[in-house]
Formats: sequence, structure tokens, C-alpha cells
Amino acid sequence: MLLSAHQCAYNPWLGYLHKIISSERFVVMDDVQFEKNSFINRNKIVLNGTEVMLTIPVATKDYTQKSLREMRTADNFWQKKHLRSIEQAYKKAPLFERLFTHLMPIYEQKSDFLIDYTDAYLRFLVSYLEIRTPILYASSLDIKAKKLDYVIEMCQKTGASSFLFGALGREYADEKVLKDAGITPIFQNYNHPLYSQTSAEFHPYMGIIDLLFNEHDPQEVIMRGNTITKEFTCQKES
Repeated sequence: MLLSAHQCAYNPWLGYLHKIISSERFVVMDDVQFEKNSFINRNKIVLNGTEVMLTIPVATKDYTQKSLREMRTADNFWQKKHLRSIEQAYKKAPLFERLFTHLMPIYEQKSDFLIDYTDAYLRFLVSYLEIRTPILYASSLDIKAKKLDYVIEMCQKTGASSFLFGALGREYADEKVLKDAGITPIFQNYNHPLYSQTSAEFHPYMGIIDLLFNEHDPQEVIMRGNTITKEFTCQKES
């Protein structure tokens, strides 16, 4: 069984969804620490041909001691600002009427916790893209280990024999250690596709909603040039 995992993410990029689709199970790593300046609580949209970062403000006090599940938002003013920016950016996009009404409930909910918004995004995306991959949460697995041993324990507790790392996994994933633990490492090598946008110049690596507003078959676009095969279109170590 092929497992993948990632921190929770707000409006994640296409590669995040590719990882979920390509896996047989996906774990939301909600038990790890928040990373400042990461894409956990922010991502970009295209507004009038310009890349604009939408960030959920978080309470930074003692954030290095808190897990993602414990992270609080700094205020509740950001929802209206983000929703207004999204409307301005995509009101002329082909699928605006269809998608915007689905996004509104995410921004209208009231919570002091970041994960409630990232979870709402993930639930929406899994449903909208008709993804069948079961979603688990690391906090429910009671993982005690750290670093690479964290991945090994996650695989052991979920019964996984293979683990799909992101591209940066090559920097720390010791293939021998993993194989000694009965785990085959696979490394994502995502080829970012071109798709229709509201701007004349193409902007890659935007949040997933940029694709959803512009394309009628977003899952096909996500997997374009990244078709699932026996190797899961991701590169194994030779």
C-alpha cells in the first residue's frame, strides 16, 4: 500500500492534490509544528495578471511549541478580505458562478483554529475533484518518533509498504534505513501543467482554486504529464 503525507495547507498547490490522488492513503500531518513562511497558511492567486498572496494570520506566540492542530488564527477579519480578493480575481473566469458559492461556506465559518479552515478546504477539494483516497490524521495515530523515524512509524501504523515523498524528500530519506524497515521510498517528480488562466501570461504554482475557476476537468489537468502508472509517475531511486 502506497502512503503519502503532508502538513495541512490552505488553498494548496496542484502538486499537493497530485500526491493525494496518486496515493492509496493520505495522512494530514496535524501533529507537527507550524512552519513560519511556509504554505501551511498561505498561497497565491492571480489578480489582474499579478500574483497575490492570501495569508491566514496566525497567533505567533509560542507557535514553535504548538502542533498545527493547536495553532490559532490571529483574528477573524481575513475571511472577508480573502473572499473579496477571490471574487475580484475570478469574477470573469469561466467557472466563477459554479465555484464561488462552494467556497463561501469555508470563509463564512467561525473558528479560532487554523486547521478548521485547512480541513474545510481539504474536504471541499476531495469532494469537488471526486478523490477516493482515504484521508487520515497523524494526531489519531499517536506517532512518537521524529524525522525519518516519524515516516517509518506512520507507515507501520497504517500498514504501508511504500511511501511517497515530496521532491525534497531526497535530502533526508535514507533509502537503506527505509528498506531495512520494509518501506520502499518513492519520490514525487511533479511536472507542472499549463492550463487556462485569466491573465495573458501563465503563472505556475498558484493555489488550486486558480485552476478550479478556469478549467472544467481539473483532475485531468493535475494529472496531465503525471499519469498514474506502476511507478506512480514519480521517480524511484535507482
